[in-house]
Amino acid sequence: MKYDVLVIAGTTESRQVIEKLLRENPKERILASVATELGKEMLLEYGIDIHVGRLDYDGFLTLFEENPCRKIIDASHPFARIVSETVKKAAQTAGILYERYERRNLQYSYEGIVHVKDVQEAISLLNELEGNIFLTTGVNTAAAYMAGVKGGADRLFIRVLDNVSSLEGCAEAGYQKDHVFGKMPPFTVEDNVKLIKETKAEVLVSKDSGKTGGVDIKVEACRQTGIKMILIDRPR
Repeated sequence: MKYDVLVIAGTTESRQVIEKLLRENPKERILASVATELGKEMLLEYGIDIHVGRLDYDGFLTLFEENPCRKIIDASHPFARIVSETVKKAAQTAGILYERYERRNLQYSYEGIVHVKDVQEAISLLNELEGNIFLTTGVNTAAAYMAGVKGGADRLFIRVLDNVSSLEGCAEAGYQKDHVFGKMPPFTVEDNVKLIKETKAEVLVSKDSGKTGGVDIKVEACRQTGIKMILIDRPR
Protein backbone atom coordinates (compact mmCIF):
# COMPACT_ATOMS: atom_id res chain seq x y z
CA MET A 1 0.00 0.00 0.00
CA LYS A 2 1.16 3.53 -0.72
CA TYR A 3 1.24 6.13 2.06
CA ASP A 4 1.39 9.89 2.20
CA VAL A 5 3.52 9.98 5.34
CA LEU A 6 5.63 7.56 7.36
CA VAL A 7 6.06 8.72 10.98
CA ILE A 8 8.99 7.38 13.00
CA ALA A 9 7.05 7.20 16.24
CA GLY A 10 7.13 6.07 19.88
CA THR A 11 7.17 9.50 21.54
CA THR A 12 4.61 12.06 22.68
CA GLU A 13 5.75 14.26 19.79
CA SER A 14 4.91 11.53 17.30
CA ARG A 15 1.35 11.49 18.59
CA GLN A 16 1.20 15.27 18.15
CA VAL A 17 2.46 14.90 14.59
CA ILE A 18 -0.12 12.24 13.77
CA GLU A 19 -2.94 14.25 15.35
CA LYS A 20 -1.92 17.32 13.33
CA LEU A 21 -1.78 15.33 10.09
CA LEU A 22 -5.20 13.78 10.68
CA ARG A 23 -6.69 17.11 11.72
CA GLU A 24 -5.43 18.92 8.63
CA ASN A 25 -6.26 16.09 6.22
CA PRO A 26 -8.39 13.24 7.62
CA LYS A 27 -7.87 11.27 4.41
CA GLU A 28 -4.07 11.30 4.77
CA ARG A 29 -2.67 7.78 4.58
CA ILE A 30 -0.27 7.41 7.49
CA LEU A 31 2.07 4.59 8.46
CA ALA A 32 3.81 4.70 11.83
CA SER A 33 6.99 2.79 12.62
CA VAL A 34 7.61 1.91 16.28
CA ALA A 35 10.23 -0.25 17.96
CA THR A 36 8.04 -1.95 20.58
CA GLU A 37 4.54 -3.18 21.33
CA LEU A 38 4.27 -0.43 23.95
CA GLY A 39 4.86 2.12 21.21
CA LYS A 40 2.12 0.48 19.16
CA GLU A 41 -0.35 0.68 22.04
CA MET A 42 0.22 4.44 22.22
CA LEU A 43 -1.10 4.81 18.66
CA LEU A 44 -4.00 2.36 18.44
CA GLU A 45 -6.61 5.08 18.99
CA TYR A 46 -5.71 6.80 15.71
CA GLY A 47 -6.73 3.94 13.46
CA ILE A 48 -3.59 4.14 11.33
CA ASP A 49 -1.33 1.36 10.07
CA ILE A 50 1.58 0.54 12.40
CA HIS A 51 4.82 -1.34 11.77
CA VAL A 52 6.40 -2.84 14.90
CA GLY A 53 10.07 -3.78 15.24
CA ARG A 54 13.56 -2.32 15.51
CA LEU A 55 15.07 -1.68 12.10
CA ASP A 56 18.59 -1.18 10.78
CA TYR A 57 19.52 0.54 7.52
CA ASP A 58 18.54 -2.43 5.35
CA GLY A 59 15.37 -2.90 7.38
CA PHE A 60 14.26 0.68 6.71
CA LEU A 61 15.01 0.30 3.00
CA THR A 62 12.84 -2.81 2.93
CA LEU A 63 10.08 -0.99 4.82
CA PHE A 64 10.19 1.87 2.29
CA GLU A 65 10.13 -0.55 -0.63
CA GLU A 66 7.18 -2.53 0.69
CA ASN A 67 5.33 0.57 1.86
CA PRO A 68 6.10 3.44 -0.54
CA CYS A 69 5.60 6.87 1.01
CA ARG A 70 5.86 10.49 -0.10
CA LYS A 71 7.49 11.84 3.04
CA ILE A 72 9.08 10.67 6.29
CA ILE A 73 8.65 12.60 9.54
CA ASP A 74 11.15 11.50 12.17
CA ALA A 75 9.57 12.15 15.57
CA SER A 76 11.75 9.70 17.49
CA HIS A 77 13.30 10.45 20.88
CA PRO A 78 15.91 13.26 20.86
CA PHE A 79 18.48 10.80 22.24
CA ALA A 80 17.75 8.20 19.54
CA ARG A 81 20.64 9.59 17.49
CA ILE A 82 21.51 6.30 15.77
CA VAL A 83 17.88 5.76 14.75
CA SER A 84 17.64 9.24 13.23
CA GLU A 85 20.95 8.90 11.39
CA THR A 86 19.89 5.51 10.03
CA VAL A 87 16.44 6.66 8.90
CA LYS A 88 17.88 9.79 7.26
CA LYS A 89 20.52 7.80 5.38
CA ALA A 90 17.94 5.25 4.20
CA ALA A 91 15.56 8.04 3.14
CA GLN A 92 18.32 9.70 1.09
CA THR A 93 19.10 6.37 -0.59
CA ALA A 94 15.43 5.81 -1.40
CA GLY A 95 14.92 9.40 -2.56
CA ILE A 96 12.23 10.19 0.04
CA LEU A 97 11.81 13.61 1.67
CA TYR A 98 13.00 13.45 5.30
CA GLU A 99 11.93 15.85 8.06
CA ARG A 100 13.08 15.81 11.70
CA TYR A 101 10.58 16.92 14.34
CA GLU A 102 12.67 18.50 17.10
CA ARG A 103 11.66 18.53 20.75
CA ARG A 104 11.77 22.06 22.14
CA ASN A 105 14.78 22.93 24.26
CA LEU A 106 14.27 24.36 27.73
CA GLN A 107 16.55 26.62 29.73
CA TYR A 108 17.10 25.63 33.37
CA SER A 109 18.20 28.19 35.94
CA TYR A 110 19.08 25.87 38.84
CA GLU A 111 22.69 26.44 39.89
CA GLY A 112 23.05 22.81 41.00
CA ILE A 113 22.99 21.52 37.41
CA VAL A 114 26.18 20.22 35.82
CA HIS A 115 25.99 19.59 32.06
CA VAL A 116 27.85 16.65 30.52
CA LYS A 117 28.02 15.44 26.93
CA ASP A 118 27.40 11.72 27.39
CA VAL A 119 27.09 8.76 29.78
CA GLN A 120 30.85 8.28 30.13
CA GLU A 121 31.36 11.88 31.15
CA ALA A 122 28.50 11.51 33.66
CA ILE A 123 30.18 8.41 35.12
CA SER A 124 33.53 10.21 35.42
CA LEU A 125 31.86 13.04 37.31
CA LEU A 126 29.94 10.64 39.57
CA ASN A 127 33.23 9.02 40.56
CA GLU A 128 34.39 12.41 41.83
CA LEU A 129 31.31 12.76 44.03
CA GLU A 130 30.25 11.00 47.20
CA GLY A 131 26.87 9.69 48.29
CA ASN A 132 23.95 7.89 46.73
CA ILE A 133 22.92 8.41 43.11
CA PHE A 134 19.38 8.50 41.71
CA LEU A 135 19.35 7.51 38.03
CA THR A 136 16.41 8.55 35.86
CA THR A 137 18.10 7.70 32.56
CA GLY A 138 16.32 4.41 31.81
CA VAL A 139 17.32 0.77 31.56
CA ASN A 140 19.36 1.07 28.33
CA THR A 141 22.32 2.63 30.14
CA ALA A 142 21.80 0.91 33.50
CA ALA A 143 24.61 -1.59 32.93
CA ALA A 144 27.07 1.15 31.92
CA TYR A 145 26.54 3.01 35.20
CA MET A 146 26.82 -0.17 37.26
CA ALA A 147 30.07 -1.11 35.52
CA GLY A 148 31.58 2.36 35.66
CA VAL A 149 30.56 3.93 38.97
CA LYS A 150 32.74 3.07 41.96
CA GLY A 151 30.71 1.29 44.62
CA GLY A 152 27.78 1.24 42.21
CA ALA A 153 26.03 -1.75 43.77
CA ASP A 154 25.57 0.23 46.99
CA ARG A 155 25.29 3.80 45.63
CA LEU A 156 23.09 3.43 42.56
CA PHE A 157 19.30 3.66 42.69
CA ILE A 158 17.32 3.65 39.46
CA ARG A 159 13.80 4.40 38.28
CA VAL A 160 12.67 2.57 35.14
CA LEU A 161 9.41 1.75 33.43
CA ASP A 162 7.34 -0.78 35.33
CA ASN A 163 7.58 -3.63 32.85
CA VAL A 164 9.27 -7.02 32.84
CA SER A 165 12.07 -6.19 30.41
CA SER A 166 13.15 -3.06 32.32
CA LEU A 167 13.10 -4.73 35.72
CA GLU A 168 14.92 -7.82 34.42
CA GLY A 169 17.47 -5.59 32.70
CA CYS A 170 18.30 -3.88 36.00
CA ALA A 171 18.61 -7.22 37.78
CA GLU A 172 20.95 -8.55 35.09
CA ALA A 173 23.05 -5.40 35.38
CA GLY A 174 23.58 -6.08 39.10
CA TYR A 175 21.19 -3.65 40.80
CA GLN A 176 19.88 -4.62 44.19
CA LYS A 177 16.16 -5.34 44.09
CA ASP A 178 15.31 -2.61 46.60
CA HIS A 179 17.39 -0.13 44.58
CA VAL A 180 15.10 -0.45 41.55
CA PHE A 181 11.83 1.48 41.29
CA GLY A 182 9.45 0.36 38.57
CA LYS A 183 7.15 3.31 37.90
CA MET A 184 5.12 4.66 35.01
CA PRO A 185 5.18 8.35 34.02
CA PRO A 186 4.18 11.09 34.28
CA PHE A 187 5.87 12.02 37.56
CA THR A 188 5.20 15.04 39.74
CA VAL A 189 7.70 17.13 41.67
CA GLU A 190 6.43 15.39 44.80
CA ASP A 191 7.07 11.94 43.26
CA ASN A 192 10.68 12.88 42.57
CA VAL A 193 11.20 14.51 45.96
CA LYS A 194 9.86 11.38 47.65
CA LEU A 195 12.33 9.09 45.85
CA ILE A 196 15.23 11.47 46.41
CA LYS A 197 14.54 11.39 50.13
CA GLU A 198 13.85 7.64 50.17
CA THR A 199 17.14 6.84 48.43
CA LYS A 200 19.07 9.53 50.34
CA ALA A 201 20.45 10.60 47.00
CA GLU A 202 23.07 13.33 46.79
CA VAL A 203 22.81 13.64 43.01
CA LEU A 204 20.18 12.94 40.34
CA VAL A 205 21.16 11.97 36.79
CA SER A 206 18.90 12.77 33.85
CA LYS A 207 19.03 13.10 30.09
CA ASP A 208 17.98 16.49 28.74
CA SER A 209 14.81 15.14 27.15
CA GLY A 210 12.91 18.38 27.71
CA LYS A 211 9.50 19.04 29.20
CA THR A 212 8.10 15.87 27.61
CA GLY A 213 10.71 13.90 29.53
CA GLY A 214 9.83 15.67 32.77
CA VAL A 215 13.21 17.38 33.12
CA ASP A 216 11.70 20.62 34.43
CA ILE A 217 9.97 18.57 37.15
CA LYS A 218 13.24 16.86 38.09
CA VAL A 219 15.05 20.20 38.23
CA GLU A 220 12.47 21.55 40.66
CA ALA A 221 12.72 18.42 42.81
CA CYS A 222 16.50 18.84 42.96
CA ARG A 223 16.06 22.49 43.84
CA GLN A 224 13.66 21.67 46.67
CA THR A 225 15.95 19.00 48.12
CA GLY A 226 19.16 20.90 47.45
CA ILE A 227 20.94 18.08 45.62
CA LYS A 228 23.13 18.22 42.51
CA MET A 229 21.82 17.29 39.09
CA ILE A 230 23.90 15.85 36.27
CA LEU A 231 22.21 16.62 32.96
CA ILE A 232 23.31 14.81 29.82
CA ASP A 233 22.98 17.18 26.87
CA ARG A 234 21.20 16.11 23.72
CA PRO A 235 23.27 14.75 20.85
CA ARG A 236 23.92 17.42 18.24
